Amino acid sequence: MKRIWLTAALAAALPGIAGAQVTGGSQSSTPTTGDVSAGPYGSGTTDANSVGVSGGGAATAANGGTATTDSRAKLNPNAAHQRSVATARDEDERARSMTNTHVRKDGDVRSRSMSIYKERGEKPVIDRESTVTNADGTTTTR
Repeated sequence: MKRIWLTAALAAALPGIAGAQVTGGSQSSTPTTGDVSAGPYGSGTTDANSVGVSGGGAATAANGGTATTDSRAKLNPNAAHQRSVATARDEDERARSMTNTHVRKDGDVRSRSMSIYKERGEKPVIDRESTVTNADGTTTTR
């Protein structure tokens, strides 16, 4: 069995007046009943002084399959963006999952996730989720 874990974190702090901190994020995973599974996660935090994102993922593949993960983050003084992807496959199954997180200074934390699992000869199972955490602390999930 091949197992890969990847974690990336990035944050920036700027001087200013402290405000309310907002934290949010999402994660997704494929069904774990087969020989392959993939599951990334992403989260972000913001206040009047800083923005930050973190994320990573895990992928497993049995029976000689392959598993990969990738996590990237970009940052400027006012916003941060993070993307994590986990992929696993073997001879008759495929799993792919991704999470994107976007943060603006003293604003919303937006995160969306998608996962796809497919067995040979079957239709793919697709799951999507979008989460927004507002500056007032309310969270909306679709």
